Amino acid sequence: MDPTDPTESGADPPAPPPKPPAGGERHAGWNELFFDLVVVAGVGQLAHLLHEGPRLQDVALYIVLYLAFWTSWAGIAVYGDIAASATRLRTLLLAMAGMAVMAASVDSVRTSHTTAFVLAYVVLRWQAGRIWQRGSVVVDWPLAQFGAGSVPWLVSLFTHAPARYWLWGLGVALDILTLLVSTRGRTLRRAAERAAERAERHRRHDHGRPPGPPHDDEAEKPPALTEARIDTAHMSERLGLYVIIVLGEGVIQVIDAASDREVWNRPLAVTALAAFALLAGVWTLSLLYGHNGIPRLRQDALAPRLAMLLHALTTGFLAALATALGSAVAHPDAVLPRGQHWLLCCAMAGYFATGLLAGLPLTARPDRVWILGWALPCVAASLLLAPLGVRLPSWATIAILAGLVCWQILYDPDPPAGRRPGPAHRIRRTARA
Repeated sequence: MDPTDPTESGADPPAPPPKPPAGGERHAGWNELFFDLVVVAGVGQLAHLLHEGPRLQDVALYIVLYLAFWTSWAGIAVYGDIAASATRLRTLLLAMAGMAVMAASVDSVRTSHTTAFVLAYVVLRWQAGRIWQRGSVVVDWPLAQFGAGSVPWLVSLFTHAPARYWLWGLGVALDILTLLVSTRGRTLRRAAERAAERAERHRRHDHGRPPGPPHDDEAEKPPALTEARIDTAHMSERLGLYVIIVLGEGVIQVIDAASDREVWNRPLAVTALAAFALLAGVWTLSLLYGHNGIPRLRQDALAPRLAMLLHALTTGFLAALATALGSAVAHPDAVLPRGQHWLLCCAMAGYFATGLLAGLPLTARPDRVWILGWALPCVAASLLLAPLGVRLPSWATIAILAGLVCWQILYDPDPPAGRRPGPAHRIRRTARA
């Protein structure tokens, strides 16, 4: 059994390559770029949940709300990707308005704006499922067909905290489970079963209908099922742009924190430069040494639904990292507050872990030890830095994390196209020979 073969590893087969547009390779359109502006506001608002402390319950709430926001964005992004030039601008603008309501509700989501956030999310999920024509099965994004994850959010409107938050978590967990288990075959089979159930209901209804004028059987006949597949190259660009937006939030946090300092001194300069170096290193790993903004991921190595789920985890960690970097620049002369220090280290550990998840399962067995050597030391060092480095100045903590990113870049098990292989690549080639 070849672990690199997606059909043997339980993954979906890769989507057939779409026909390129007449003008050449397809890129994100102006309407899609305008729609992505709401991500800028949403990520900034969600980061505010982690500014104070944060406590464990703050982190848990951030995870749930971020995944809800990302899922809303992804559902509309998949629609724009598949519909291409047939994308309806009204649909994008309505979705943008709904996501803006979600973003504006985050600050008071525990109190006065709970209903607004929940209703906006549920309506967006309903819209993301209704925009598809009857008979279309979006096999690469099962949440377009299965909306069970939004039901606990609706039920939460009739409950109070903390039960409300547990229901939100249940809804997110159902969506994650759907993405994990809904392979192409299962999605098509379930869609066919639902179409057969509708046909049976129509047959029973017609059987019990009293005599009368003739009716059009064709109008009530369930439509033939057709697969709707993602344009992976175009979707990769959209996901990469999303990562750029999240990294931009980190730059904004650093600049805002520096602008609030009346005295600019050497510790501030060193901390800000270290934060910028860390963000630049993450950009290099995610977009030059990765795919879809995920470090170590290779094109078409995973089914689109799984790659998008990894993207959600990666960007969630990076948004938390942005908050911690802003706090570090705000405290350049002292140690970070304990909560922010742990947030900084754990966010980077999670980011390194997503690279391990992306690269390890589909790597050939002789190369797995190299992937482990690429990722595991960084994950372990980040986690150990959390308890052992609480008394380090903020610039030193960031510098250590930036050094770990540099290690992953220099280790270079598989350089991107157009780059010379690094020393680790040459050593691995000699060892395998």
